[in-house]
Amino acid sequence: MGIGVIKGEKIMNVALYARVSTEDQNVDQQVEYLKQWCKKQCYHIERIVKDNESGRLNLNERKCFKRLLDKSLNDGFDAIVIYNLDRLTRNWDDVTFIEKHFRENWGRCKLISTSDSIDLSTSSGRLMFRLKMAVSCFMPEDMREKQRIGIERAKRQGKYKGRKKGSKNKGKYRRNRK
Repeated sequence: MGIGVIKGEKIMNVALYARVSTEDQNVDQQVEYLKQWCKKQCYHIERIVKDNESGRLNLNERKCFKRLLDKSLNDGFDAIVIYNLDRLTRNWDDVTFIEKHFRENWGRCKLISTSDSIDLSTSSGRLMFRLKMAVSCFMPEDMREKQRIGIERAKRQGKYKGRKKGSKNKGKYRRNRK
């Protein structure tokens, strides 16, 4: 798999995976960070995957990431490098699938997060992965619950009228401010 040797160690061939879920986020900025990080580690970048699908979507609906996982076993890279574990998913059901995929194939393709130290070949590494992923899945659900409570309160007070008809939900709401 490696393309050469540095000081007696195999150079790792890696695929970069960058995901953003809103128009306000910059996937190219994330990719540039990952490139620089890999350069410092002396990793060789085989593939770059940019994704703009929500992490809440079911993995089967996230074609870029699903295709990368499938290729991780056959396309000659040693690891998938991500910025943070929350770039993988925020979908409770997919956490188990992803953890199982890397645990079973750790010898062929590892998962490297530049922000999180994880090793899915160990029990403590799997625990840390699960804990961090639980927080990643919990946070957006918790925010939506709090937002729902706030919207209901604003509706009761006559301060919230909802979106304009026909508008797309991009976080811009019409408000009746007093």
